[in-house]
Amino acid sequence: MGVHAAALISDPADQAESVFHQCWYPLGLLSEFPAGQVFGRDFLGTRVVLYRDAAGKIVVQSAWCPHLGADLSVGSLVDGQLCCAYHHWRFDTAGSCVHIPAGDKIPPRAKIATLPSARAWGLVWVFNGTAPSYGPPNIPGVSEDELAIETHRRGARHTDPWVAVSNGVDFQHLRTLHGFPGALTPETLTIDDHSIEYNVGGGGYTQHGRISGTNCFAQYLKIGGNEMFMLFAGCSVAAGKSVSYYVIGVRRGMPAPEQQARLAGLKQFVDKLYAEDAAVLDTIRFRKGVLVASDRHLSRFLKYVDNFPRAEPFAA
Repeated sequence: MGVHAAALISDPADQAESVFHQCWYPLGLLSEFPAGQVFGRDFLGTRVVLYRDAAGKIVVQSAWCPHLGADLSVGSLVDGQLCCAYHHWRFDTAGSCVHIPAGDKIPPRAKIATLPSARAWGLVWVFNGTAPSYGPPNIPGVSEDELAIETHRRGARHTDPWVAVSNGVDFQHLRTLHGFPGALTPETLTIDDHSIEYNVGGGGYTQHGRISGTNCFAQYLKIGGNEMFMLFAGCSVAAGKSVSYYVIGVRRGMPAPEQQARLAGLKQFVDKLYAEDAAVLDTIRFRKGVLVASDRHLSRFLKYVDNFPRAEPFAA
């Protein structure tokens, strides 16, 4: 039962990301981005623009026009191309400038970066990198089409998203903060380059948890015969600032009134967990302090976060 000393960090800003993890980040609810419109989001200390292409796929690109830096999210779509409001330069879905109304020759550098995007669990996801190194997050043991789901925006926090995700392997806090008397600690974690996973069960309690990247925790939870499916994800808006989302689900196939009642009960359960966490996570000055033996899984997570690949947004 040793105590592991770690160097104290003098200021929480030292923990804030300046070069961000190469993760899949949720940019918003899929329902927020109808076809034919252009949207802007602050993202990884910069800004992106979102719109749907002719096939309905979400396109995510740098929001800054390479001409004079106008915000392309205040522009429009013209013939499926992104049109800058300032001088009406137009860009295709690959990011190349394809039209300058003044008639000038298009410079080779007249391009905007395009990021990989995906849609899953009622969310629009974008990857910080030129090519994804792993797939979009999912809930362990189930596919999306097996569940009836609800997707919600939780709101902003003044922390990087991995701080909240650390709760997924902080088994002490399930007992102390949330009062889970049956919460168990797994013997081991399975860790690879882009995920952490575990299974634990006993006494009418089953949990299968998975961390994807550093910003998403999903789990299957069964307590007393009641199955619950959850996914929690955060998007880094800037260093030390994030916006969080969550997905709840129940199995399809039950009568509609029962399905809605179970979703309502699960939302109440998740909202209670969020409210209990909020008192801590909205005020925390997170630092690696003095860790004890009970923190062994949390300690491995923190090492995993430290070693996770990072990149500047739109880096080639």
